[in-house]
Amino acid sequence: MKNSKEELLNLWLWVNKINKNNQEKGNTLIVAIGIGLVLIIATSLSLFNSSKDKTNVQAGEFSKKTMAVAELGVTRVHNFLAKNSKLAEYPLKDEPPENWESQAGTMQLEGTFTNTSSTNSTCSSLTSGAGGTTVSTTVGKFQTDGDTVVESPSSASDFRQGAFKVVDYRLTKTNGEPIERIPSPIKTITIKEQLDELSDDVAEGEIYAHGILEIESQINPGANSASDLFTNTNSSQSNVQVTIPLRRATVSTPFPGVWISDQQIGSPTNSIIDATLLVPDCDNMGLNIAPGNDVIISSMGFPPLPTPPAETNLVNPNSKYYDLGNITDSITLPRSGDQHIETQAITQNGTTYNVKVYKYKVNNINLNGGEKIKIVPGRKVVINLYGNIDIGGSQVIDNSCTTTTNYICDPVTKIVTYPTDLFNPSVFRRENLNIFGYGVNTGGVTSQEPHICLAGGAEVFGFVFAPDYAVGAAGTGAGNGFTGAVWARMFNPPSTCGSNTGQVVVVQDITDWDAIGLVPTNIPPQIGSITQWQRIGG
Repeated sequence: MKNSKEELLNLWLWVNKINKNNQEKGNTLIVAIGIGLVLIIATSLSLFNSSKDKTNVQAGEFSKKTMAVAELGVTRVHNFLAKNSKLAEYPLKDEPPENWESQAGTMQLEGTFTNTSSTNSTCSSLTSGAGGTTVSTTVGKFQTDGDTVVESPSSASDFRQGAFKVVDYRLTKTNGEPIERIPSPIKTITIKEQLDELSDDVAEGEIYAHGILEIESQINPGANSASDLFTNTNSSQSNVQVTIPLRRATVSTPFPGVWISDQQIGSPTNSIIDATLLVPDCDNMGLNIAPGNDVIISSMGFPPLPTPPAETNLVNPNSKYYDLGNITDSITLPRSGDQHIETQAITQNGTTYNVKVYKYKVNNINLNGGEKIKIVPGRKVVINLYGNIDIGGSQVIDNSCTTTTNYICDPVTKIVTYPTDLFNPSVFRRENLNIFGYGVNTGGVTSQEPHICLAGGAEVFGFVFAPDYAVGAAGTGAGNGFTGAVWARMFNPPSTCGSNTGQVVVVQDITDWDAIGLVPTNIPPQIGSITQWQRIGG
């Protein structure tokens, strides 16, 4: 179409032509009509172009706004995946359970929630107070309903700011090849299994896969409610696709003083732990968390138990792995004459000490009447437990910095010297005592067996890791139950060894993952910064 200037020029030439061909006075009327027609057309064209320019400007503004909404959506979803990074290993749409909706139904918003108050607080109160809810609520907004720019919108003006939704999320290898489930009549290979294999093949911190995220944003200037957000009527739309790297993560979670994997029975509500609590969710977890401690909601899994040494036999007559059977009387470990099975280099304040390590197989420990198991300071003792522990009264499994005629432990530096071995000092650490529980639960998820139970002031000083055990402390009296750290299936089940004591049952005194030397399983990936960004469509 010719523009308005060209058309005005043509009209003017036509009028001039009429004027020249009609010089007589009688044609004045025709000339006047021609001029009037020119003015009318010029005005109409001017109004049309003005309206057209205004519409183009408005369209451009809406396009910019919808892009801004899409960018906001990318940021929100990226942050959400960074906090709940296990979800990033599943596509948005696939067969259950390998999709966001299925996974979200069983997941909780993960993170660390600190008790910043001056009083004790429970797991559920800390997480709910910080906005901890099931992931499904957020995924529902992202995937189906749309998430509004204004959080918790309450008016038409809030809805008219726009909204976004996730329209696609899929996974690819680092070379761009799609990762999809591989059907097989024998065993289907899932997307998650392929990702686990890819992750195992790279070093910590390296990229093993990419998540491809597509966001759609819309602004409807006539929206009055959520139902008006994603309609074609008077809406401006933008689609953006970004690439999110998935990196093999290191353990960044704080070391838990209490780690419970499957609390199927409600724990007492008065017992106090002065420790960081790590759980998959707050179900049945009534323990009180002392001020200044954290609750960590995480899908991480226990590390595997260490493989015990080979036992003494004809093939291996000098294994230095001692079978103590049942311990029912006081004993000091290591015993005189026991040989260390290995040494562990521990560096403290710039000095490296070779800590001697002794390992023992034990069936059950049952102490009463003031009996104790004493760990020599500066020696590392590993007890591989295959049965139960029951101690009460003033009985103690004691790994403390003490001094006798056989050793001197400095309470400040924690350096231990031995009069009979002055040139080989060692270092005291609470984690020098490891109790690993190898007993197996055969009674179902609510079974309270096997167990490790303390009662009436009994204490254990060290690291207890019993992944299939029910562990607890009842009526700790003047003691603190467990001092160090304790990881187990359930804590303080009331009918076996728990009670509704208002006393402290755990004091955390181990804080270093490296000191324990165990790496959790199912570590969520590290969500990297966005590497590619492109607009999809117009």
